[in-house]
Amino acid sequence: MKLDPRTKLFIAVVANTILFSAPLYISLTMAALPTVLLLAERKIRFVLLFALSYVVAAFLFYQLKGQNFGLFGTFISAPMFFLYRCMPICVLLYYVISTTKVNEFMAGMSRMHMPNKMTIPLAVMIRFFPTVFDEARDIGNAMHMRGIRLFTLRTLKNPLTILEYRLIPLLVSLTKIGDELSVAATTRGLSPETRRSCMVKIGFHVQDVVVASYCCAVIALFIGART
Repeated sequence: MKLDPRTKLFIAVVANTILFSAPLYISLTMAALPTVLLLAERKIRFVLLFALSYVVAAFLFYQLKGQNFGLFGTFISAPMFFLYRCMPICVLLYYVISTTKVNEFMAGMSRMHMPNKMTIPLAVMIRFFPTVFDEARDIGNAMHMRGIRLFTLRTLKNPLTILEYRLIPLLVSLTKIGDELSVAATTRGLSPETRRSCMVKIGFHVQDVVVASYCCAVIALFIGART
């Protein structure tokens, strides 16, 4: 199910606005949206992992919320609260970034008459995070080929080896990725002062109307719960 990039941006704004303070039933209603969208993209394993983690985190948080377990309860409830509130937003942003091409995003922002000073950094960010994840996975595969694994007795005895084998190569790669993306943007003529043309066709369809109406219904529920 292909959505217009402006619809995806609207979904992300709605989720970031209401999920941090919404009641449980509204959070579950909003969390169902990225679940359905990712199922439409056939990311079944990711959806199952997200659904299980979210339900467990919400259940544990509300079970521990009214109890007094002292410091131990705080250590358990704080991560559960973070997962319960932030996981749907992270999953929705994952869907937006993984399914939106840069040219589609640029075309959508141009249709909304957004300035290039805002559009270009956001477009670079959309391209940056998937590249970082791919680079981290390649570094992990290279370490596995050399018999170096992350959670082993050797790394647990000396945690600084994680910095040496994982984080330092990733940080070096990040600097190169940033330079390469800057060069790629310059090569494609991206500039705050120039008007960019685009050949990609975007537009609203039935699925965009359905998703936007669903988000509006969630907003109405949220406003009704707050009043």
